[in-house]
Amino acid sequence: MGLLPRDFTKQENIIAECLSDLGLRYTEQYEIYPYTADFYIPELRMIIEADGTYGHFKKRDLKRDAKLQEYNDVEYILHIKETKRKAIKEFLCQALSNLTMLKDPTRPEQ
Repeated sequence: MGLLPRDFTKQENIIAECLSDLGLRYTEQYEIYPYTADFYIPELRMIIEADGTYGHFKKRDLKRDAKLQEYNDVEYILHIKETKRKAIKEFLCQALSNLTMLKDPTRPEQ
């Protein structure tokens, strides 16, 4: 049984705009039973959670993240606490840059 539709938070709306600005295809409210991720980017196998300035409950999030990473469709989970557009976009750009460096086969071993 799916969840009832809900309004997106201001932070989620900003994240969606930033993802679109960056040319990323994503799904909002992606269900991976029994969880629902705020955003899922299939090409990167990445979940993005909009945690807000106060974040979520750390122990619960760690347990949830560990369970989500057991799925083949999920390799990365990104938690965003920033709430301002500029900070969110910078955070996303930095995370994507780090991801690119991790996946670059021409990068010399350190």
